[in-house]
Amino acid sequence: MHTTLQKTFPAMGTVHTITLYGENHSELAERMKREVLRMDRAWSVFRDDSTLSKLNRSAGIAEVSVDDDTFALLKASVLLCKQTDGAFDVTSGALSSLWREAAKQGRTPEKAALQAAKKRVNASSIMLNETDRKAYLPAVGQTVDFGGIAKGFAADRLRAMLLSEGVSDALLNLGGTVTAIGQPVSIGVRNPFAPQSDPIGTLTVSNRSIVTSGSYERFYAIGGRRYHHILDPRTGYPSESGLVSVTLIGSNATELDALATGIFVLGVERGLPILKERNIDAIFVTITGEVLITETLKDMFSLRKDLCTA
Repeated sequence: MHTTLQKTFPAMGTVHTITLYGENHSELAERMKREVLRMDRAWSVFRDDSTLSKLNRSAGIAEVSVDDDTFALLKASVLLCKQTDGAFDVTSGALSSLWREAAKQGRTPEKAALQAAKKRVNASSIMLNETDRKAYLPAVGQTVDFGGIAKGFAADRLRAMLLSEGVSDALLNLGGTVTAIGQPVSIGVRNPFAPQSDPIGTLTVSNRSIVTSGSYERFYAIGGRRYHHILDPRTGYPSESGLVSVTLIGSNATELDALATGIFVLGVERGLPILKERNIDAIFVTITGEVLITETLKDMFSLRKDLCTA
């Protein structure tokens, strides 16, 4: 009997939905949920007993033993930081905290405070001991936050679990990190200038992942001016790349998750060579409302007629 099984649950600060088509795979869906929750426990910066909290507390003091998944994600994060020239950086939490606190007081961060925080931002400096599976943050006060890459890693893990069990038809939506397995699915790409239910176009994909990063998601209103939440770790200020959203389409969700932020910060011109090298497609929306797509997406993406420009 062919069925549709859907499991929705909170994790990683968002909502995740696993949809499995075909036979009843309720036990597998439950295992997948447990796997995501296990990662969440290990990587939550809000839990004192998480692996990341232990690593962050030991910054500048001692190296810490970490599990294989945490080590793999640290390794990927260091590499992606280098490959994006620091535009994606899992150690940029000091800057984010500074902006949050300053915004609460209705001001932008002091320049001296930003400069001090920037000294603690450098994922490339993370020391990894491959033999003993240990990690070390060299700067006192340095912190790691996997918020910009963990959902992608989880999506890749769940996809591998499904394929190993012979499931060939499924849809994963981990807080907006979407992976389509099997039958083609049509996904609305959000219009960053309109309400959430209003798409800018439709993307039809199969056996690929889709991740979007946009400045419309969160912002600070300070002194009558709006500052979006995607910071450029190299300057300490909100990115000024000329983009309001980047949607990436490819086969490696971990990479897509991190690069969506990194490419948003770098901008179209500097981002395209990185994407081309990895065979990743993209939809860019600029601050002027222009929609740019990579060549190979022409048959997969349809822009809403009323939004088409000459």
